[in-house]
Amino acid sequence: MRENNHFFDAYIRMADAIYGIFNVNCEIVIHDITDVESSLIYLKGDVTGRSLGAPTTEFILKELKKKPEDIKDFNGIITNTTRGKIIKTSIVFIRNLSGEVIGFLGINLDITEMNRLHQVLGEMILPETNNSDQQFDESYATHIDEVFDQITKSTIVELGIDIDNLKRKDRIKFVRHLESKGMFLIQGSTDRIAELIGVSKQTIYNSLEEK
Repeated sequence: MRENNHFFDAYIRMADAIYGIFNVNCEIVIHDITDVESSLIYLKGDVTGRSLGAPTTEFILKELKKKPEDIKDFNGIITNTTRGKIIKTSIVFIRNLSGEVIGFLGINLDITEMNRLHQVLGEMILPETNNSDQQFDESYATHIDEVFDQITKSTIVELGIDIDNLKRKDRIKFVRHLESKGMFLIQGSTDRIAELIGVSKQTIYNSLEEK
């Protein structure tokens, strides 16, 4: 049993209430991020194809690298999944008595079909005005390996590097970008990254520490 269960009780009741209103094309999730590899502890509906025990998403891992006071909720943002769905999402971070983020409530509404009819539905499918420029891609992985692969692949594309022929400066940039995205919150990621780029674990540590 997870140590923070009592903090999630009110959010579970909230999840049931929200799902009771929307239910169609809606999914409500609650994650306990004290274990990012198996953080999904409560689920109502099915939009992203995940099940209990699924890992934290790439977007959340990146947010967790911020200071607790800098982590803000997100309301009505648009995500594009690797499965081709367009999802309108709100995220409410859950904190303990010390103000530390221990989890989050996610509301996912599949607007793929509504988007195709946007001229009729109009403002209903648009993100809130203050979030209109916030869009990101999300894989909604069912296993932590998918999160690892998605972060590494997107970072390689983002930096435009040849992973098989990394120069020292590119290796440092690659490792630091992965760190900024929360990659090293995933257990065993240092070994996997070292194997991926053909260096030792110590080299990975050095890349993070070099000025």
